[in-house]
Amino acid sequence: MKVRLKESTIMSRTLLTALCSALLCASPVWADVYTWTDANGNTVYSDKPNPNAKRIEVSAPNSMEAPKPIPAYESSSSSAGSSSSNSGSAASGSYRRLEITSPANDTPVRANDGNVTLVVAFDPPLRAGHLLRARIDGNLGEQALPGAGQAQANLTVTNLDRGSHLVEAVVTNSEGKEISASTGITLHVQRTSLNQPGRIGGANQAPTAPAAPAAPNVPRPPATGG
Repeated sequence: MKVRLKESTIMSRTLLTALCSALLCASPVWADVYTWTDANGNTVYSDKPNPNAKRIEVSAPNSMEAPKPIPAYESSSSSAGSSSSNSGSAASGSYRRLEITSPANDTPVRANDGNVTLVVAFDPPLRAGHLLRARIDGNLGEQALPGAGQAQANLTVTNLDRGSHLVEAVVTNSEGKEISASTGITLHVQRTSLNQPGRIGGANQAPTAPAAPAAPNVPRPPATGG
């Protein structure tokens, strides 16, 4: 790219600056600017060197980084939702962990009286105003353990029949509304049969001792006269 100017016009600093800027803009990268006088006495400016050319020092143009995109404004409802999510179960009242840790799932349990104690773990701890209950085969039990900030609690289930039962730990509020429920476990309750020998009167009754044999009848001697 060459530009020829009369000597009378190249003295303008403004024109020189504009020309240098045009040369810089026309090049894909920063290019050097050269000047020389041709055979007709004209001053020539070019980004390509000439044997008699002089290199012009061109100062770097002012540059500015493109502004970073501004994130979209979050509505108050979105912020509230995020805050609620961070607070997790504390906001909703639910529990991150509600688990029956004992007995283990699919375990045979011997309970002649039908009573089985469940060990239940909580995270966060069982809150005040919440009640821990057991759900047996889909039926929610009446017995309830009130929350007092305990991370683990024992709850006894009573009068379980022999056989297999699906057992769940359930947390409700004081009105009986379910808040959280554990994964169910299967228990195989074993109770002593009433038909076993020595258990006729009940599972906890001691065996009856056999009756003592009766003494044999001995004939009395005949009476003698006096």
